[in-house]
Amino acid sequence: MDTVVACSTPFGSSAIATVRISGPKTKNVISRLQKTEKNLKHNTPFLSPLLDEDLSVFDEALINVFFGPSSYTGEDLAEISCHGNPIIIEKVVSLSCLYGCRIAEPGEFTKRAYLNNKMDLSQAEAVSSLIASKSLAGTKLSYKNLEGGLAGQVLSIKNSIISIIGEFEFNLDISEEDLQPNLIKNSIKKIDSLEKSLGLALEGFKKTNLLMAGASVVIAGPTNAGKSTLFNRLLDEERAITSSIPGTTRDVLQDTINLSGIPVVLKDTAGIRKTKSSIEKIGMKKTSEQILSANVVIFLGKKKKGEEADPRFIYVLNKIDLKKKVSGSYDIKISALKGKNIKKLVTAILKRLSEQGKDSNIILTSKRQKENVVGSKGFLKKSLEGLKRGASLELVVEDLNSSLSFLDNITKKTTKDDILSSVFSSFCVGK
Repeated sequence: MDTVVACSTPFGSSAIATVRISGPKTKNVISRLQKTEKNLKHNTPFLSPLLDEDLSVFDEALINVFFGPSSYTGEDLAEISCHGNPIIIEKVVSLSCLYGCRIAEPGEFTKRAYLNNKMDLSQAEAVSSLIASKSLAGTKLSYKNLEGGLAGQVLSIKNSIISIIGEFEFNLDISEEDLQPNLIKNSIKKIDSLEKSLGLALEGFKKTNLLMAGASVVIAGPTNAGKSTLFNRLLDEERAITSSIPGTTRDVLQDTINLSGIPVVLKDTAGIRKTKSSIEKIGMKKTSEQILSANVVIFLGKKKKGEEADPRFIYVLNKIDLKKKVSGSYDIKISALKGKNIKKLVTAILKRLSEQGKDSNIILTSKRQKENVVGSKGFLKKSLEGLKRGASLELVVEDLNSSLSFLDNITKKTTKDDILSSVFSSFCVGK
């Protein structure tokens, strides 16, 4: 395997930047970059001038070398903490390439850790989600998986399925009359419990995804209902233009706020009304699209009689400061202009978000993990239905093995190159 180099801290001017090197030529590259230590020691940081090709000094850095396999990547690895001037960073990287490195691909350091059995695929994904999480709660969930939380839960379910398969295979050559007493009944109970656990994991993914990626909260309603005023009030800044002229907002405006630790993308949409304006029609089409994908919809209008309730909707009466007589049913009455009852509205938003998904011990942090749980759950359900209708044990075992294969995909040590590329392409270059 070749040797790679990349800056692991964000580009731009800063006090300190860290350049990482990993691969068989690491020690040789470090020996040429500095003049203080020629007898490198494992995990023993040292301060040294950095040398250009002509042996002139261009910076001073703290250097730490880790010998494989006792490193993040499982191979020789070095971290060079220099001053965060982009010119200095570029010089360190270019000299490293001159001495035998190549520029690392996105996520290549973690990919090498995976290929060198330092972590499984679920732990590798946890590194990515830990970096990308938009809330502290999300980072805590990711860290649990980095420590092996998901791998442990998946292994427990796999072992349970393997145990059931073992019991069935033991009885495959035995006539139905000679089967162990209560074998089918007990197996149905076990598989049903496992399927429910995976179902709870899928419900948990909804909640985890809110903490990791953030929630979408859309403000919708008729024109002149005060949507932009409410948008500005919740942001606590004049972000959207407000006026009494219908159709002022024609596009979707959005900004991010934090509600009790949950990152929320707040969206102000075009007013809903009958219009001949082609531009307004486009705006209302976008409004409809945003409503469909939203986690919560703050609708500035009354509930329609006989309409099936959408649990995502909060029906709000705005402009109560005008003290006009109104009719109809509303969840909350506010004045966006005066700030009245805004705290009640925020509480209602958080309540709606809390109702989406459930807590689960099986923490899924990626779409790939979710899809594999869906596949595994599907075959567990199929095996359950087979047992209930008296299907042959061979067919049931086949379904259980298919369920196992999906679980294997979540954590397995070897997998297809295209899957690996998909997983690690979302990483930053230096990780």
